[in-house]
Formats: sequence, structure tokens, C-alpha cells
Amino acid sequence: MIEFFRKLKWLVRRRRREDELQEELQFHLEEEAEQQRADGASVEDARWAARRELGNARLVQEDARSAWGWTMMEQLGQDLRYAFRTIAGNRMFTVLVVVSLMLGIGANTAIYSFMDAILLRSLPVSDPGSLVVLNWHAKSAEWGKFVMHSINGSTYDDPKSGGTTGGIFPYPAFEVFQEDDSVFSSVFAHHPAYDLNVIFNGNADLESGEYVSGDYFRGLAVAPAAGRLIIPDDDRVGAPAVAVINFVLSQRRFGGAANAVGQRILINNVPFVVAGVTPPGFFGVDPGAAPDVFLPIHADLNGEGLGRYQDRNYYWAQVMGRLRPGVNLLQAQAVLGPKFHRWVASTAGTDVERANLPALKIDPGATGLDSLRREYSKPLYVLIVLVGLILAIACANVANLLLSRAGARRREMALRLSVGAGRLRVVRQLLTESLLLASLGGTFGVLFAIWGVRFLTLLLGNGQANFTLHAELNWHVLGAAIALSLLTGVLFGLAPAMQLTHVDVISAMRETRSGQPARRHTFWRISLRHVLVVAQIALSLLMLVAAGLFVRTLTNLESIEVGFNRENLLLFELDARKAGHKDPEITTFYGDLQKRFSSIPGVRDVTLSNQSLIEAGYGLSLAIHGKPPEAANRMLLIGPGFFRTLQIPILAGRDIDERDRPGSKGVAVVSEFFAKVNFGDENPLGQQVRLRGNPKHPETGRDMEIVGICKNVRYGGLKDKARPVIYVPYNQGYPETLQMVYELRTKGNPLRQVHAVREIVHRADPLVPIAEIKTQVAEIDRTINQEIVFAELCTGFAMLALVIACVGLYGTVSYNVAGRTSEIGIRMALGAQRGNVVGMILSQVIVMAAVGLAIGMPVALGASRLVESFLFGIKPNDPLALGVAVAILFSAAVLAGYAPARRASRIDPMVALRHE
Repeated sequence: MIEFFRKLKWLVRRRRREDELQEELQFHLEEEAEQQRADGASVEDARWAARRELGNARLVQEDARSAWGWTMMEQLGQDLRYAFRTIAGNRMFTVLVVVSLMLGIGANTAIYSFMDAILLRSLPVSDPGSLVVLNWHAKSAEWGKFVMHSINGSTYDDPKSGGTTGGIFPYPAFEVFQEDDSVFSSVFAHHPAYDLNVIFNGNADLESGEYVSGDYFRGLAVAPAAGRLIIPDDDRVGAPAVAVINFVLSQRRFGGAANAVGQRILINNVPFVVAGVTPPGFFGVDPGAAPDVFLPIHADLNGEGLGRYQDRNYYWAQVMGRLRPGVNLLQAQAVLGPKFHRWVASTAGTDVERANLPALKIDPGATGLDSLRREYSKPLYVLIVLVGLILAIACANVANLLLSRAGARRREMALRLSVGAGRLRVVRQLLTESLLLASLGGTFGVLFAIWGVRFLTLLLGNGQANFTLHAELNWHVLGAAIALSLLTGVLFGLAPAMQLTHVDVISAMRETRSGQPARRHTFWRISLRHVLVVAQIALSLLMLVAAGLFVRTLTNLESIEVGFNRENLLLFELDARKAGHKDPEITTFYGDLQKRFSSIPGVRDVTLSNQSLIEAGYGLSLAIHGKPPEAANRMLLIGPGFFRTLQIPILAGRDIDERDRPGSKGVAVVSEFFAKVNFGDENPLGQQVRLRGNPKHPETGRDMEIVGICKNVRYGGLKDKARPVIYVPYNQGYPETLQMVYELRTKGNPLRQVHAVREIVHRADPLVPIAEIKTQVAEIDRTINQEIVFAELCTGFAMLALVIACVGLYGTVSYNVAGRTSEIGIRMALGAQRGNVVGMILSQVIVMAAVGLAIGMPVALGASRLVESFLFGIKPNDPLALGVAVAILFSAAVLAGYAPARRASRIDPMVALRHE
């Protein structure tokens, strides 16, 4: 350690030590010269003799510096100073290199930020590695063949193992897991409460919520920011109603966490007391949810009573646990798997159900639930491949530029090697330049990534107020960016460095001023630069084909006939029941609002429905003429003038209007497809249909007469197949009226009516908040947001790749032309025409483009199958997308080569002959 600080002291006092060394050398020279003069030599002879005796003064100085230590640091400083001078003296070259790397590294860093947020980041809790998520897996969850008779949660088809996977359990199953304390130190359940009507000091707003069991916060080892969190005593029937809010909501509503504790609030018109506030940054266990309010799981805001806590076939509660120290996943699976199997077997009522029992599946829970990962992981993998191709093209382009520049430095490097510089020393100097360029590209790339993360967040969120995927540049991401910069610096700098240090010194010193060998060779001599250009063209073809496929997919989706007029239509949602409105008054409240909205200047028509057509998904069982109930039908509750407002043609019969009110005869309008599926060639008008009621209360079913047939419309999204739909008046008592979506047809921009709508709702009831305000066009765009994002990003990436590849091609051709100046001059002096010169140079470009396309085409055809699941209406080998990509890339390559070819054709032969 003492030696280290001694050397550091010498390094700090470097200038003084240099002066002392110079004085000491001068002293020895003068002393030796004095001795020579004493022997009778002249003054001049004495000086030369002294120098001969001392030897090479520079070498002596280098040997002395080596004795001081820090040789590597000194040489690094020399390399850096020279590298800065070199890149400062070639500004255009530096700009091209840095911008290429900035775009490549920045795009990769931005995408990796999202991958880190979704796939890698652990929950912000203590010891997340000991958390596990409980799931089940079954061969099928088909109704009538599975123990799950009712559901309130999500299941999904598992492509890896086949069958169905779910993360929801009946509450009695959760109690079974709680009984075993040999595996878990705590087990907790939770269930999304979705939008809650929360009233703070008379101000109503919709906030996202989560029901949690009493051990939820203890199991996660979360400490409150203020007050206390939910405990087991809060999670029981009859306990005082308490709630916990997140830190952001406490700041927004109460001015701080401490001020929120003890405040009284109304949630869905039920009084609660704020018991505490979660710590900053805590978002629960689902990165895709981030609830604002946490409630005890026994808080019965939906009026379901104790039924859902006792029903062994009602799957709805999500379960997580924390393993005891020393217990791993396999041990937990071995203990709980058989116990769950025995329990779930006792819930099966038929042999079919017993043959398809779900099996417990315990998964790691450090990153929380995987709902966000299932939605975004595959698209992000596709994007990371695309930006990886961008970086590969950028590195190839930079290597090409460095190789072209290396030709002009052959004589410089030959001179360095001839005066004694070691090859390793020269390689290190050249790699220092490359790493410096890569560092500059990485620095600007991080700045570009900051903008890119914000841009991608807006693009993926598509205006969703509850979008929770917020990536950031943390230390993991910055470390990846630094590693990427260093790796690219070594990769694109190594080939030029090795090439320059393995030159023939004698022949290199004889080269012309252009940096080209004096010996004769042709335009067709294959070099590493040509290989890099071919690789860039092949990779660019992949990008262009991907962009073409996604653009074609987006075009197909946008050209789908939705069956109604999507323009000038404003949508928003109200839920008066959460504000205390009950049947039958709630239908009157909704009807009065419809009339008030119709009086707004600029509003042509107004209607309402329980869901919007594009986001609808309500299925039902329907009986017709005594046929078995058919569950494939879909239903929409609508108000008067629905078909007129949405401009859906009535093909036969009539619309639902004001005469269809509470107490009147039950009526319905059906779609063309409904009529075809359920009645065939029979006329459905006047036919009676019966909607099935609650299985436990069959008397709640309803008979209706079909009074109209409407044109088919897109129901439940653009990608879904056509479904048979029945439209029922919302105010005739079936089913229970909950939230309503209003549709306003306006004369101009629909968003201009938002203020007037808010005023009317506030005057009608200030405790009813408005949610999901959007235009119909925006809602449709949201359903195809993934396709829009892919099309826009891939098009941008493809254009960027094309530009980078063309720059590389342009640089290569320009370099060849500059090196053949005298040859072209001789050709033209001997009678060659300008067109022949242009054709000669362009032929090289065409050959490189053709080879790149020939290599890239089969690769593109194979790789396009990997994105088949993202396509709509086209196949991966779509000829139009492939043809356009080839045409664009070939044309761009020819244009990039034409400029230097045209410049070559204008060379003055006399000037070219004087070029040497």
C-alpha cells in the first residue's frame, strides 16, 4: 500500500520529475564532454563522444520512466490524447460512427429497460426470493368437465405444457394451504377489486383496488409509511371496515401519508377508515395492477354474502406464500401437491370431473404475478431481436468505415512499425480509438434511451390512464449499456486493428497518396468491406420484411368492416350503483341522463349500453323453442336509439325505442348471424326466446320477443370471429343493471363535448364519477395497439437499418473510387465513356446487393415464421411484403452506389494522372 501511494505521488508530480530527469541527463552529457575535452578533443567532438557514450537519450528516458512504474497508465494517457486528436481531426467520420452507435446502443438500452421491468425486476419487498405463487394445471377447464363451476379470475392456455393453467382457487382451498405451517411461514390471498368509487371529502373518483387477506402485508414483509397495514383481525366478518391506500394516493388526496391515517372515506357508498399507507414504490404483487386501495378480502362490497367464501367450486382467490427458511420449491411441491389433490378430488361431482382434476403447481414468486409478462414478454423478445439487428448493422457499418479509413493510415502504421513500435502496442492504440468512439456512442445512446423509454411508454400505454408498465434506467440497465458499448468497441475495432498491424512495411511505404497499393488489381477483388456490406444488406432485408408484415397486418385490421360508423362517436362509462343508486331507480337515473346529454349543442344522437361493442364479451345461455341452452350467443344491454346512434342498419323489424320500458313486454333485436345460427331459414321476427336466469334462482329468467334483425357488427374486438349477438333493453330487468357506457354521436370533434358531459353528470349526482372517456376510433386503436406499435417501430427500425446499410455501401464504393482515381483516369484517357465507367462501378454495387438479397431471402422466410402469431390476414411468406422489401432495398443500394459512380465518371483524366 505504501508503494502504491509512493507511485501515485510520483504520478502527481510528473512534470517536476520530467524536469529533474532532463537535468540529470544534461549533467551526465556535460560531465562526459568535459572529460573528453580534458583528453584533447575539440568541443564538437567532445559533445558527439558524450552522446555516443550515453547512448539513445530517448531510450534512456523511457527506461527511467519504466523504473518509476505506472507505464500502462502513461501509455493509456498517450493513447487517449492521440485518440482524441484523431477523432477531432475527422469530424464527419466521428459523427457517422457516433450516431450509428448511438442509435444502436440507445435502442437496445431502451428495450432492455422494459425487459428488466417485466422479466427481471423483483418485487420491492424484503427477501423476494422466498416468495412463491400457487397455480394449478389441468388438461382442460371446459365447462361441464371441470370442477370449476363458476369463475372470477383468469385462466390461460399454457403453450409449453398444453392444457390450461390458472392462478385462482376457491377460498376453502386457500384455507387448506393455511393449515400446513411446515412449508410456509405465511400464506396470503388476494383478488382484484378493479375500479372502486372512492369518495374523499365529498369528491368522487374511480381508483383501482385489491382485496387482500389478513396475512398479505405480513407475508410480503412490508412496513407502512404511516399508520398500520391490514392484519388478520381486520379480515373477518363483522370487523370494523378499514382500508389501506398507497403512498401516491395519500399525497394526491391528503397532502401526505401522515395526514391520511384516520380519515373517513366512502368506497362504493360503504364507509371505511384509512388505517395506514403503503410505502413509496410498493405496487402489490402484480406489476400490471398497482392498486390504489387495499381492502380486507372479507369486505363484501358486491353483496355476494358468505357464498363465495364457502363455495368449493367457485374459483376466484389468488394465493401466494413465503417459504420457511431451508424449504425449497421441490419440497413445498412434494408436501402440498398430494394434499391439494385429495382436497380437489373431494369437490368433483362426476366421473368426468374426477378424470380431469387440476394439479397444484408452485412457481417462484420473486417477480410477482406473471400477467404482465404473458402480455408483453413475447412482443419484447421480438423487439429485442430487431434492435439487436440494428446494432449488428451499425457495428458492421462502423467497422466498414474504420476499414475504409484504415487504408489511408497504412503508411502511418507502417512508419510506426518501421521505427520499432510493437504490433501489440499499435493494436492497443487503435482499440483505444475504437473504445473511445464506442464510449461516445454509448453516452449519447443512454441519452437517446431515456427519450426512447418515454416514447415507448406512451406508445405501449396508448393513452390508458391505468397503464402500469413504467420502465426506467436503473443500475442494471446502465451496466448493460456500458457492457454493450465496450463490447461493440472491441468488435468493430479489432478487425481494422489486426489488418493494419499485419501490413508489409516495405510495400506499404511505397503506396500512393490515396492509401492504395501501387500494384494493379480490379474492382472485383473481394475484401472484408464487401463482406460487411453484404451482411448489412442481408440483415436489412430481415428488418424490411418484418416491417412489411406488420404494416400489412395493421392495414388488414384497419380495413375490417366494423358494421357501424366509428367516426364522431364519444364513449364514457358511469357506474351509479357504486354511488348508492338501487333498482329500479337506477334505470330512471340512466334514462334521465340520456335525455340531458341529447340537449347538448352539437350532439346529434345519444344512446347507452352496458358495454361498448368493441370491448364487449358477455356470454349467455339461450333457449329457443325448447332447444338445449346455447352458450355461444352474446348479449348486449342497450338503450333506446342504439342502432340509430351507432348507425347500424336494421334489416327487418324495428329498433328498440322509448316504448320498450320497465313493465312492458320483453323484446330483443338479433344480428343476422344470430338469426342464421339459431333459426336457419326460418323468419325469427315474432319468435320467443328465453334467457336463462341464475341457476340457483331459475325464476329470474326472462321471455322476450324478437322484434328486429340488424346487420352484423364486430363484437368483442377486431380479431374475433363473428358471433351471434342479441340486443336487449337495459331497463327491462334482466340482468341486473350495473355500469353503463354512453355513446354520443356528435357533429364535430367528440372530445369537445367532454366538459358539458361532466357538468351534466355532476349536477345529476356529484358522487358518480366518469371513467374511460375516449372516442370510438381511439378505442378501436387500443384493441390493435400491439399491431400499431409493431408496425411503427419496425418501420422506423427498418428505415434506420436501410440508411445505415446505404451509408456503409456508399462509403465502400466511395473508398474504391478514390483508390482507383488514376486507373479511371487512364480508362477515360483511352476512350472509355462516362456511361461505361458508371456501369462498371454500379455492377459491383448490384453484385453486392444481389448476394446480400440471396443470403437474406431464405433467412427472412425462416425468421418470419417466428412472428406468425402477431400477424392477421396474411401468411409469413406474404409475397407482397417480400417483394416490396426486396425492391426497396435493391433500389436504395443502387442509389447509394450511383452518387460515387457518377462522381467517378466526371474525373478529369489529366487531374487523375497527376494524382500520384
